[in-house]
Amino acid sequence: MSTVTIFVIAYHQEYLQMTVLKRYVLRLFMSIKYITANVVDRNNGRIVVTASTVEHSIKNTLECGRTCNAKAAAIVGEVLAMRLKVEGLEQGQGRGIHVDVNKEIEKKGLKSSTKIWAIVNALQNNGVKVILDDNDDNPSRPSW
Repeated sequence: MSTVTIFVIAYHQEYLQMTVLKRYVLRLFMSIKYITANVVDRNNGRIVVTASTVEHSIKNTLECGRTCNAKAAAIVGEVLAMRLKVEGLEQGQGRGIHVDVNKEIEKKGLKSSTKIWAIVNALQNNGVKVILDDNDDNPSRPSW
């Protein structure tokens, strides 16, 4: 075998191991008006569970006006946690739901950090096994 073939095989094995270990991943989408949280199955790329302030059942309970705040984010997290429990995925099939908070804050901006942490904390407080990736001395984690 050539070195290129060995490299490709090693890369493929590492990719497969990563997708198996981090099967369910939390993805967040935020705008000024809406917050959407999806749990994605990385094995097939499908959204397993979703919750959003776009939904009438969530939107009608909020008093945000034109913008969404940390309270709205916490409600989205609670609804997502309930839906994960209904699907039997609150433990992520034993591996948990992975989220890289630093990456999410980097993509969405520092102003969104309270909303991101509100969703993560709501999931944890409602019994979802959340695994924080790259959590070494997490500078974005609020100290309160």
